Amino acid sequence: MALLPSDYARRDAGAARHAKLHVQLEVTRVTLPPHTPGEAVVEGRIARIFRGDPARLSTPVSFEVPCYREGDRLPPSGIRWRLVEDLERARYIEIYLDTNAVGVMDAGPGFTVLEALTDTSRFVFKYIEEDEEVEEEEEA
Repeated sequence: MALLPSDYARRDAGAARHAKLHVQLEVTRVTLPPHTPGEAVVEGRIARIFRGDPARLSTPVSFEVPCYREGDRLPPSGIRWRLVEDLERARYIEIYLDTNAVGVMDAGPGFTVLEALTDTSRFVFKYIEEDEEVEEEEEA
């Protein structure tokens, strides 16, 4: 059974809330797959930290992003596909990341492409604050 848009929004908000890192990256390289749809590899360095260890500033990171070109046939799924053109023009992105034994990975809610680094977050989930309020009421 397919999820409703509100279910995806709650899932994304939960993933963002539990992510270890919320950062802006300076993109240094995007390696596109030979065929699309496929997995691109985005490489960059952490340039701003909104959540997470400040010592990670300037840390190099890389992660995979499912991508496609106009006209590709995409299978029905919950995968967040990105247009190749979005990745090619990305100089800065804001993303929620999780850490694992080999580095970092996209925490799930996707990312947003930025024109420039910002001092405040540009990628915020409305449901995060609402979910936290509900949790606090349940705990009381």
